[in-house]
Amino acid sequence: MKKFSDAITVAVFFIMLAMFAVSLMFFQHKATFEEESLSHSEMSDAVNGFVKDNFPLSANWKSLYANINVTLGKRQFGDVYIVGDRLIKTSEAVDEKRFEKNIGMINDFAETTSVPVYVMAAPTASGVYSSKLPPTAVKNDQRELIDRLYLGLDDGVGTIDAYYPLYSSRSEYVYYRTSDMWTSFGAYHAYAEAVKKLGLNAVTLQNYDQEYALSSYTGELYDRVMYGGITQDRINIFRSKYQSPVTKVELYDGENTTEAKSVYFKRALKTDKETDVFLQGDNYLRVSVETSLEDAPKLLIIKGSYANTVAPFFTPHYSEITLADPELIKEKGGKLSDFVNVSDYDQILVMFDIQSFCQADCFDVLCS
Repeated sequence: MKKFSDAITVAVFFIMLAMFAVSLMFFQHKATFEEESLSHSEMSDAVNGFVKDNFPLSANWKSLYANINVTLGKRQFGDVYIVGDRLIKTSEAVDEKRFEKNIGMINDFAETTSVPVYVMAAPTASGVYSSKLPPTAVKNDQRELIDRLYLGLDDGVGTIDAYYPLYSSRSEYVYYRTSDMWTSFGAYHAYAEAVKKLGLNAVTLQNYDQEYALSSYTGELYDRVMYGGITQDRINIFRSKYQSPVTKVELYDGENTTEAKSVYFKRALKTDKETDVFLQGDNYLRVSVETSLEDAPKLLIIKGSYANTVAPFFTPHYSEITLADPELIKEKGGKLSDFVNVSDYDQILVMFDIQSFCQADCFDVLCS
């Protein structure tokens, strides 16, 4: 058996050597290092960009490397594991001081307003599929972590359990296979649970038509591993079978405001950030969605990345939904009150995945 394995290794070595020679002969550099230096502020970024752009057949080399290693039994690539037909990024260890600090800031924020505040912490794929990972790869129990977060919140702060509906639906297509994000299906399950706690009735799935916006999506985890044995993902858009109530969408980046008429931005499907189809991703510090439901309440969402996909489901219930990104607000050196009048809203929802909540260093912008 060892001789056979050695023979494979030798054969692969010569194949790779031949590919390298051919690529050097027929593929020229795309950019000089000087050009890369001008487009990057950091020298390390310039070096990485130069290697990525100019190394012959770099994507093919990485894919070949991954496929060979998987054939030889490897399943771990850094903090990403191949689990059946899925890539899972493991959770990072929790910074306890930051975790407790973030809980305290949410409590402080809730004390400053008479508007009801709710928190929904979503599990990531590694939390829902943790039993499929090697024990050494599981650095925290996300179910327990979410429980600790909710127990640390003051009694006046409402909590929404996204873990149970996602875990119960784990055999469905609730997380992408190649990205560390939930799908539209996962977002729908979280929405259905949230509106119950917010005092509303969820729109059933039967009232939506599913549009297969993109059937060949590969996310950031695939880009890191490049293993061809993972089935490509699809990006679904759920459209109401009845007329959408959305009348205007305003996106504010801190300087300029862009207007649109839909919560879906299909031009993003032709970029390398395809999931920005949902409310343009994490590119704006404030996004306001107005609907034709003039007498309906208003919702303010303090958002992490997971909110982008779920927010469109709330549009049949509110006259206005505003999403504020505390991380981008902090980058601008501002406070939430600089961009949003909290008292204008009827409900406030803090929505993050639990991993991002633990790592966030931006909740201080919530308090003036």
